[in-house]
Amino acid sequence: MSKLSKKKVIGITGSMGSGKSEISRYLKNKYPVLDCDQVNADLLKKGNLGYKKLNDLHIVELDSDGQIIKESLASYMFSNEKHRKQVEAILHPLIFDEMHTWIHKQDSSIVFVEMPILFEISAQKYFDSIWCVVADLDVALSRLQTYRNFTREQALARLVSQMNPEEKIARSNIVLRNDGTVEQLHIQIEDALKEEILNGD
Repeated sequence: MSKLSKKKVIGITGSMGSGKSEISRYLKNKYPVLDCDQVNADLLKKGNLGYKKLNDLHIVELDSDGQIIKESLASYMFSNEKHRKQVEAILHPLIFDEMHTWIHKQDSSIVFVEMPILFEISAQKYFDSIWCVVADLDVALSRLQTYRNFTREQALARLVSQMNPEEKIARSNIVLRNDGTVEQLHIQIEDALKEEILNGD
C-alpha cells in the first residue's frame, strides 16, 4: 500500500492521444479517479495559487477577464525547454500537494491518479502500481487533431516533448494497448483490475 495512505494508489500514464481519459472515465464508475490535468487547470484559474505565482513572474498573458490565456502559456512552455521547466517547477509541487490531500480524503481501498507526465517528473515513488496506455503514433496524432483541434505540427511538438512510449512501457506494471475499439480497451481494463486485486499490496 502507498506510504501516503492505507490505500493502493495506481497511476495512469501514457502519451497524449493514447486514451488515458477513456480509462479514467471507465474507472470512475467503480473507483475514485483524480485527473492531474484538471488539478492543473484549477490551479491556473484566476486567484488560485498557480495563477498568482505565474502572474507574479509576468510570464503569462491574461484575457479581458483577467484569466490566463492557456494557448499563450502553452506556446511559452513548448517553444523553449527552459521555459517549460520554469513553469513546471512552479506548478508540479502544487499538483502533488493537491494529489496527497485528495488521496487522504478517499474511502476506497484503491484510488487512481491520471498523470500524463508521471515518469518525466519522476513521480513513480508516489504510486503502488503504474498503468501505461499506449497507441501507435499515427493513431495518437489523429486523435489529437480530431478531438483536441491541434494541427499535426502542434500534436507532434507535444508528443516529442514527452518520454518515449517504449521507455514508459518498460517502467510500468501494466500496459494497455489502445489502437482498437473502446470495447477492447474496456476488456483490458477489467483484466488489469483483476490483476491488481489479486496482487493486493
